[in-house]
Amino acid sequence: MSIHPTAIVEETVDIGEGTSIWDNVHLRGPSSIGQDCIIGEKSYVACGVCIGDRVKINAFVYICNGVTIGDGVMVSAGVIFTNDRYPRAATPDLTTLRGSDPDEHTQATRVAQGATIGAGAVIGCGIELGEFSMVGMGSVVTRAVQPFHLVAGNPARTIALVCRCGNPFYHLKKKEKDLPDIRKAACDRCGLEYAVHRNVVQELTPPGRKVLP
Repeated sequence: MSIHPTAIVEETVDIGEGTSIWDNVHLRGPSSIGQDCIIGEKSYVACGVCIGDRVKINAFVYICNGVTIGDGVMVSAGVIFTNDRYPRAATPDLTTLRGSDPDEHTQATRVAQGATIGAGAVIGCGIELGEFSMVGMGSVVTRAVQPFHLVAGNPARTIALVCRCGNPFYHLKKKEKDLPDIRKAACDRCGLEYAVHRNVVQELTPPGRKVLP
């Protein structure tokens, strides 16, 4: 484990072996960070956040309460998570400042294993980013993202399907609102094969199987 001397790590933060915490990071507790992770400079992790193993979090990332991040996730620079759909600073009569602790308005967000979030993206609350999904840089995600879908834009929508390796293996045509059913599509980079039925991607190659050229 490596923690930069300028980082602020509260006592109730659990950090796994092999994880590196870079300069001016602030980790609030209680929270949990897995093994072999990287938390980039000037990033903030709120209390109650759970981060899996082998996660890369780049610089200037804001991760608020209610966020769970699975194994092998990539969170690029400047990503912002949210946890309140209709936030206010004060009570309706404006006489009392609302606290920063989780309350009945706090909504959970889950990032499943293998997902990638591009630089500068904003992630809405109460949604899930599916396994090995990908969010394009600068996107505003307002609804759930299906596994292996690549979304982009504001609001983000599916523009392609991506392999476990990150390479797109199908691009939606301009007039397509939904994915067509596909019996078999292969990634031209690594050879892994997929099928699509009713917008749901199914892996045809068992995970971990070596694909020969």
